[in-house]
Amino acid sequence: MAEEAVIEPGKASGEKTGIQRIITNTGWLLGGKGFGGILSLFYLAILTRTLGVAGFGQFALITGTAQAIALIVTFQTWQVVIRFGARHIKGGENRQKFGRLVGLCTLLDIAGAAAGCVLAYFAVAWLAPFFGWDQELAQSALVFALVMLLSIKSTPTGILRVENRFDLAAYAEAIIPTIRLIGTLIVWFTEPSLINFLAVWALSEVIHAIGYWLFAAWQSRDVMAPRNLFGAKRAVRENRGLGEFLLISNLGSTLAGLSQNVALLIVGYFVGPTAAGLYRLASQLSVAMTKISTLLSKAIFAEVNLTRAQQGAEAMQTLFRKATRMLFITGGTVILIVVAIGQPALFYMSGPEFLPAYPLLILLAAAASVDLAGAIYEPTLLSGSGARTALVLQATIAILFITLLLLGLQFYGATGAAGAMLVAAVIRLFLFGIAARRNLAKG
Repeated sequence: MAEEAVIEPGKASGEKTGIQRIITNTGWLLGGKGFGGILSLFYLAILTRTLGVAGFGQFALITGTAQAIALIVTFQTWQVVIRFGARHIKGGENRQKFGRLVGLCTLLDIAGAAAGCVLAYFAVAWLAPFFGWDQELAQSALVFALVMLLSIKSTPTGILRVENRFDLAAYAEAIIPTIRLIGTLIVWFTEPSLINFLAVWALSEVIHAIGYWLFAAWQSRDVMAPRNLFGAKRAVRENRGLGEFLLISNLGSTLAGLSQNVALLIVGYFVGPTAAGLYRLASQLSVAMTKISTLLSKAIFAEVNLTRAQQGAEAMQTLFRKATRMLFITGGTVILIVVAIGQPALFYMSGPEFLPAYPLLILLAAAASVDLAGAIYEPTLLSGSGARTALVLQATIAILFITLLLLGLQFYGATGAAGAMLVAAVIRLFLFGIAARRNLAKG
C-alpha cells in the first residue's frame, strides 16, 4: 500500500509556508524600497553637495519636524486593517465587515490629518526661532508639513498588505524616489535652493498617497465604496477590542517612531544645523543600507496576524522560531556590510565635509541591525494579547532613550546621540524578546 503524503498542519500541498511568504513579500518590498534606496543615493548626493552641511541640516530639520508631527497625530490604521481585517478577507459577509473596517480607518486617517494641521501651525511658529528659520523658511516648513499630513496613505497600505499584494505595494513605494530623483535633477539644473528641493519632496508625498489609494481601489474595490464611511460605528461593534488596540498600538508606534525624529530635532536644537545635517545624512544612509530591517518587519506583521487568525498557536510558534534564526543572521550580515562600505559611500556621495558622519553611520546602522534581529517580537505581541505589554515596553524604552540622548549630547555631541540609539536598541531587543516568548508560551 502506498504511503500517504503527510501534510503539515495549516499547510496545503503546494502552499507557501509562513517563512516563504515573509521572504517573498519582503522581496517585493525590497524591490520597491531597494530601487528607492539606490535612487536615494543619487538625489542625496545632489542635495548634500548643493546645500552643504548647514543647508542640508536645515532641510533635515524641516522634514524631520513634519515627520515628528505626523507620528504624533497619525493613527497607525494600517496595523488595525491587518490585525482585524485578517479575519474578514474571505467570504461575502466578511468582506462587508472588512469594508466597514476600512471606512472607519479612513475616517480616523482624516481626523488625524486635520489635528496634525492644527498642531503644525503652532509647532512651526514655536520652533522657528530655535532653528534659525526666517519668515520665508518658516512658511515653507509649514506648507511642507501640511502637505505631508494631508497625503494620507495608512489605510490603503494596510489593505494591500493584508490582501497579500506586496507586489502592488512595491510599485507604490517606487513612486517617492522616482519623483524625488527627477525633481531634484530639474531643480539642480534650473534653480537649486532649499525651498525648491522641499517642493519636490512635498510633490513626491502627494503622488505617493494617490498611488497607494489607486492600487488599493484596484485590488479591493468592494471594500472601498464610499458607503462604508457610514458604517464606522458598526465596525467598532463588529471588531471587539478595536478601540483598545488602536489606542495602544498607536501610542506604541508613536513612541518608537518618534525616537529617530526627536533625536534629530534635539541635536539641531542643542548643537545646531551643521550637527543635525551630519546626523541626518548618517541616519539616511543607515536606513538605506539596513532597509531590509523595516521591510522584514512589515512583512512579518502581516504574516503573524494571518497565521494566528487562520492557523493557530502551534503554527505561530513554528513561524517565530524560524523567523528569529533568519533575522539574527541577517542582522549580523547587514552591519558587516555597512562597516565595509560606509566610509567610501559617504566620501563619494557627499564629499569630504560629510566624513565626520561616519562614526554616526556605524552606530545608527548597528542600532538598525539590532532592531532587525528582533523584528518579529513586537508583531508577535500585537497579533495576540500583548498589545498592552508592548506599549509599556515602548514607553519605558522611550524614557530611557531620551535620558541617554541628553546625556550623550552633553558629553559627546551628535555621536553621543547615535550611541544612545544603539544602547536603546539593545535594551529593546532584550525586553521585547522576553515578552514575546512569554506571550507565545501562553498561546
